[in-house]
Amino acid sequence: MQLRAERMKELFEPASIAVVGAAREENKVGHIVLRNIISSGFTGKLYPVNPKSDEILGLRCYASLSLVPDTVDLVIVTTPAHTVPGIIEEAGRKGTKAAIVISAGFKETGKDGALLEHQVGEIARSHKMRILGPNCLGMINTHSMINATFTNQYPRSGSIAISSQSGAICSVILDWAQRTNIGFSKFISVGNKLDIDEADILEYLRDDPLTKVIGMYIEGTDRGIEFMHQAKLTTRNKPIIALKAGRTSSGAKAASSHTGALSGSDRVYDAAMAQSGIIRAKTIEELFDYLTIFSTMPLPEGDRIAIITNAGGLGVMAADACSDYGVTLASFKPSTIELLKTKLPESANFYNPVDVIGDADADRYSFAVNAIMRDEGVSCILALMAPTDIVDTAAVATALAKFAENSPKPFVTAFVGGAGLEKAVNILRTSGVPNYESPDRAVQSLSAMVSYKRFKESKTDETPVSYNGDKVRTKAVLDQVRAEDRLMLSEAEGKEILRAYGIDVPLEGSAKDAEEAVQAAQRIGYPLVMKIESPDIAHKTDVGGVVVDIKSDEEVRTQFQLILARVSSKMPQARIDGVSLERMVKGREVIVGMVRDNQFGPVVTFGLGGIFVEIMRDVTQRIAPLSPNDINTMIQSIKAYPILTGARGRRPADIAALKDVIGKLSQMAIDFPELSEFEMNPVIVGDEGQGASAVDALATIRRETA
Repeated sequence: MQLRAERMKELFEPASIAVVGAAREENKVGHIVLRNIISSGFTGKLYPVNPKSDEILGLRCYASLSLVPDTVDLVIVTTPAHTVPGIIEEAGRKGTKAAIVISAGFKETGKDGALLEHQVGEIARSHKMRILGPNCLGMINTHSMINATFTNQYPRSGSIAISSQSGAICSVILDWAQRTNIGFSKFISVGNKLDIDEADILEYLRDDPLTKVIGMYIEGTDRGIEFMHQAKLTTRNKPIIALKAGRTSSGAKAASSHTGALSGSDRVYDAAMAQSGIIRAKTIEELFDYLTIFSTMPLPEGDRIAIITNAGGLGVMAADACSDYGVTLASFKPSTIELLKTKLPESANFYNPVDVIGDADADRYSFAVNAIMRDEGVSCILALMAPTDIVDTAAVATALAKFAENSPKPFVTAFVGGAGLEKAVNILRTSGVPNYESPDRAVQSLSAMVSYKRFKESKTDETPVSYNGDKVRTKAVLDQVRAEDRLMLSEAEGKEILRAYGIDVPLEGSAKDAEEAVQAAQRIGYPLVMKIESPDIAHKTDVGGVVVDIKSDEEVRTQFQLILARVSSKMPQARIDGVSLERMVKGREVIVGMVRDNQFGPVVTFGLGGIFVEIMRDVTQRIAPLSPNDINTMIQSIKAYPILTGARGRRPADIAALKDVIGKLSQMAIDFPELSEFEMNPVIVGDEGQGASAVDALATIRRETA
């Protein structure tokens, strides 16, 4: 692990660099990269490599890497794709341990390119060399004065590290940084991620003393579990803000269960990021907003926001945003209110939001901010400004900027307008004050800080829950399904696995004909539920295969025939094994399910259950294995949670029993990687002390065990 970290250091802090493909022609990538390294102020040794030149940009040029007289820490490759394997082999033999392959023409072009990329990877691994790229923009380290990219935009030094899977997004972020005066510590374009991916970058940046906040643009990850592991370790020390693009539902394409249909890749990333403490930005604007405030302001000590405004409407908008984003309007101490009354006009509002009136100048704003800043009940401050012809807004901006310099509390502004505020906004940006174009964006950014501070300080047990299921019994069921060349388990088989893991299933029986059904019903007792038994039917209700609240022998006889008739007419090709009968239980209906994601593994779903679960979509997800905190968070985060706690005078549900059901499903998914989906919908949760029962089980397996 230490050797791996050292190689990453050689990538970001090399003492010597060779640019293979350096060129005289100013429009070529190799020339631009070499020129950028020189102009960024790199103080180490720099070697252009090109067999057609003796000198480039005043530096001696070498015909090949092998002719460079010294060791080379970092090799940057800009030559055509087909030449890259030979160059990496040559670099490896020379002892180089890090390379940036800017060249394109690899797996992004198709099968042949993928084979070529695989070859480069094999060569690099044989020499224990780390590779950034290929098909990437390169890397910037402002503190080591290296611009190893082919972009001319070189940001100022700062505390933000950026990793991006898209070179175009890199350019967008760099352009934004120039406009907003934001600085970076590292800027990394990962490209195709042949070797170095987001997990590696987090592992390195976690201990980088020059990086305060990490921003990431992600389109996908091949090592989801490792990414989560590194993120969890990192977010306890510094924030990660990620913009995940590609909101597809590819994970649900082959899903047969409600759980699968609800588990598209975007929802899985939502779960993974929430579980890892990553702050997810949904838009590029949110990414910029969060990076700005986290890099410039201290974390708040609470969630109480004070608002100061010269326009009542802006103050109301900000107050509404506090409600929307889950933060609290601060209540001022009486002494703060009395102090405000000493200098603010009588027509001002002295309570939160504080309205300093439209003619408020720099002195009035300064007085109000200073008074509120001292109030121990205030955690964050938002100063709003609407343009006015009678006030020098630039002077107000200059005065407010002084508070941000050494503020012990997050202090942000929202100067809302256009050309009339341009000078003032530039003053705020130059001074490092986070300024937002609307009150909503300002409050949302403060809310992100509040949420992260809570996560960072949370003292929860992250040890995964552990249950002892009957693995022999479960394996026997799965072996039988596989022996019959099936992927879908019958309901009876699914319930047999539930029993093996100690999940309660109501008393039940099955029947091949109506009289056998009556005998089973008499043994089970009324009321009961009758369901079609078929390994080919996932959603029995959709085909008329479920009847509830049956209370007599005669109803059993009648419904047996009706169920068979309805199902046969709607799914004539389905295999019918008979009808199952189950003791009807009452309580709150929830769904507990699992679908296995290709990148992150088993994704556990919990929410309001029943046949309308996909319509209501009141569900939440986490990646297994689950900790007690994960399970608590899942249960408490759905909108229907008050139904479980005893709304409208009802007794609370047996949440302890529900936690066991979720934990046991998580354990089952870890124990048996061949399980592709497993859904209990509904799980009936009784009143406190009455337990929880799974009244349905839908499960599928993969053809090949992972």
